[in-house]
Amino acid sequence: MRSQRLLVLGLLGLGLYDGAYFIQWWLGVPQPRFGDFFAFWSFGRFAATFGSAIYDPFSLVAYQHTLDPTLIGGYPYPYPPTFLLILIPLGMMALPLAYFCWIASTLSLYVFATLGRNWRSISGLALLVAPTTLVTVISGQNGFLSAALLVGGLRCLTRWPACGGILLGLMTYKPQFLLLLPIVLIASRNIQALVAACVTVLFVVVISSAALGWSIWQIWISQFPTYQHLLQANQASLDHMMPTMVAGARAIGVSAGVGYTAQFLCSVVVAVLTWRACRRGLSEQTIAMVAIGTIIVAPYAMIYDMPMIAAAVAIDWQARREACVPIKSPEVILVAALFACILGMVNSLLPFAASVLVFVLFLVIAGSRNAVLKDGADGVGLPINTNLSRSHGY
Repeated sequence: MRSQRLLVLGLLGLGLYDGAYFIQWWLGVPQPRFGDFFAFWSFGRFAATFGSAIYDPFSLVAYQHTLDPTLIGGYPYPYPPTFLLILIPLGMMALPLAYFCWIASTLSLYVFATLGRNWRSISGLALLVAPTTLVTVISGQNGFLSAALLVGGLRCLTRWPACGGILLGLMTYKPQFLLLLPIVLIASRNIQALVAACVTVLFVVVISSAALGWSIWQIWISQFPTYQHLLQANQASLDHMMPTMVAGARAIGVSAGVGYTAQFLCSVVVAVLTWRACRRGLSEQTIAMVAIGTIIVAPYAMIYDMPMIAAAVAIDWQARREACVPIKSPEVILVAALFACILGMVNSLLPFAASVLVFVLFLVIAGSRNAVLKDGADGVGLPINTNLSRSHGY
């Protein structure tokens, strides 16, 4: 009981820090106002009028300067056309209202996908005050949405595979996060979900093409070299905010070849362990492994994509408490160090440490899954469908 009280006090203290950080950020008059969400909002407004011209970065940036003449630089739109189906309605709102609706809706989906009906708990408080949440709220980015689709889709696979496939198919709006999903679906023998995901992709392609022009997908593909050039031109300013091995290596001055080798080897380890875990059945620990592994194998990920990491920790620790598998102090220190690195990455500190800690965390959760298996809980005492119906209300 005393340790639980100390945990609550610690989380409340972290929440106060988050609040102070947010107020300081807001009073500093960030440029642009509402962070990167200004870009999302401008994408929706532009696409509602000009459709496929969204992939002309020069026209888009010029339009953004009409929305905010004080804007420095601009934001190209590198996403697939499917994301515009969400952004266009937001672009029709006033910017403050659109930001509130975006954060409120995606954060709610994220918390519910992770905890379900248990959101009013210590785990729910931990998710809300986690540094990953603070970074995503300040940036106005899509980390909550990505985590909600991934975790929610994985949770549905056992009981409602078609629904799970639909949610995972919607993840195509960020295709770099799809690399592990074929391994998950094939290893778990979830062909129905795989078919549902493919049908979902085809459906959103047709809908987005009908709404925005039948040539829009071809235009998006043809713009790949342009976006690659823009990314390389701005790489130095982005590396410190990317929790990948490649970006971390570049940020500390190591050759790109070393970074690519490290990322490849880590990705192989993640793929093998994920395959083995999914062959034994989808469990809470397996979902946590996939959420973290998705960040590790992604060629492009940012700190605002790391709500997946916080969700994975919450899912794993909840499952281990139910299975009476202890959470050891070094693991708590590891998570605390990782979250501290995330805050440090905002200010260009510790760029390589986060990618290493994320990989170590993946290995720890894989090990905790084996511990639960030895106790006979995973797949028997804590099968994902039982846990969902009891605790998550799916």
